[in-house]
Amino acid sequence: MNIDDFIQNNLPKKKTSVFDEHIDDINKLLELNYSQKQVIEFLKAKCKNRTGLSEQNLSFYLKKSKNKITPKVKNVDKDNSEKNILKENIEKKPIDIFANLKS
Repeated sequence: MNIDDFIQNNLPKKKTSVFDEHIDDINKLLELNYSQKQVIEFLKAKCKNRTGLSEQNLSFYLKKSKNKITPKVKNVDKDNSEKNILKENIEKKPIDIFANLKS
């Protein structure tokens, strides 16, 4: 058998997750601050008789970098951040350990 014949006759088998089909719903619920337990309850009601629907599996699934939800960063006021940097620079003075010995 030639490799080209094999490729034409057989499709590659991919391991897919139960959560791949519902990633949009999962992300929406998590963005609205629903717990992972509530997400699993929703998925169990939506997909009856599916195996692998557990909080632990959802946790592992979300830890994958391709499925992470990136939290929205709040706008930081540049003036306040510059003031904080200046305060940090002023407050950090070297400690003189021989100060008590000097007369």
